[in-house]
Amino acid sequence: MLKSRGNALVVLHITIFIWGWTGILGRLIEQSTFPLVYTRTVIAIIGIAILGIALRQPLGWRSPDLKQWLLTGLLIALHWITFYGAIKISTASIAAGCLASSTVFTALLEPFWFKRSIRMYEVVLGAIVIAALLMIFGLETEHRVGIVVATISSLLSAWFNVVNGVLVKRDNAFRIGFYEMLAVVVVMGLACAALGELPPPLWTLANDQIGYHLLLGIVCTTIAFTAGIAVMKQLSPFTVMLAVNLEPVYTIIIALLIWPDSERLHVGSYIGFALILGCLLLNAWWQRRLKAHEGAEPEPLVQG
Repeated sequence: MLKSRGNALVVLHITIFIWGWTGILGRLIEQSTFPLVYTRTVIAIIGIAILGIALRQPLGWRSPDLKQWLLTGLLIALHWITFYGAIKISTASIAAGCLASSTVFTALLEPFWFKRSIRMYEVVLGAIVIAALLMIFGLETEHRVGIVVATISSLLSAWFNVVNGVLVKRDNAFRIGFYEMLAVVVVMGLACAALGELPPPLWTLANDQIGYHLLLGIVCTTIAFTAGIAVMKQLSPFTVMLAVNLEPVYTIIIALLIWPDSERLHVGSYIGFALILGCLLLNAWWQRRLKAHEGAEPEPLVQG
C-alpha cells in the first residue's frame, strides 16, 4: 500500500495532523477518562472492521503473533487512559506537549527490539526535544501531576510504537490494528463495568457530543491508527516517534485558537516549536546519510 519512503512520510504527517485533534476532542467530550476511551475504541474497532472488509484486508485471527497483538492492545489502553487522564487534570496542551518525550523513550527501547546499539544522535535529538518541551511549558508547578501522568503516557506510546514497528514487518496493518483495538475494547469495557462507569448509548448524547465521538473514533483512530502502523513498513519507529513530536505543536496551536485565554503561550514556546522542527529536519538528513553508509534497517530481535 505504501511502496516508497516518500509516500510513507506524506501519510505520516497527515496522520500526525489528525492526531493533533485527539487532545482537543478529549477536552470537548463531556465524559470522564474511562468511558471516553471505551467509546472511542468501540467506534474505532467497528470502523476498522468495515474499512478492512471494504478494502479486502484479511482480519482472520490465526497468527503466531496474536498474543503479542493483544498485549500491545493493553499498552495502548494504558496509553490512552493516562493521556486523557492528563487532559482532564491539566490541559490539552500539557498532555500533548509531554508526548515529545517519547523520542527519548524510543531511543532507549528500539535498540532492544531491533537488536542494535543505541545511536548517540538519537539520544541527543531526544534530549533537545525534552529541552524544547521545558521551554514551551517552563516549570508549570500547578500542572505537575498532569505532567507526570502525560510523561507516563509518552513512555507507553513509545513502547507500543516500537513493538508495532516489529509486528508490521510480518503482517497486515489492518489485522494488527483490529486485534489491538479488540484488546482495548475488552479491557476498557471490563474497567468501566467494574467502576460503574459504562457510558450511555451514543445516540442518546447531544448532537455535538455524537459528532466529537465519531471524529475521535473514526477519523482520529480508525483511519489514523491503521495509517500510523502501515507507515512503519517504510519508516523506523524512531523516525515515526520523532515526527510525532509535531502532534503537540498542532494541538497547542489549535487549542490556542479555540481557547485563547486558558491556552495562551509564551514567546519561549515558539522557540521550542522551532527546536522540534529543527530536530525533524536534522533527523531526516541523518537517516538518509546513515542509510547510505549502513544499507538496510537492522533486523528485528523477534523473528517470525
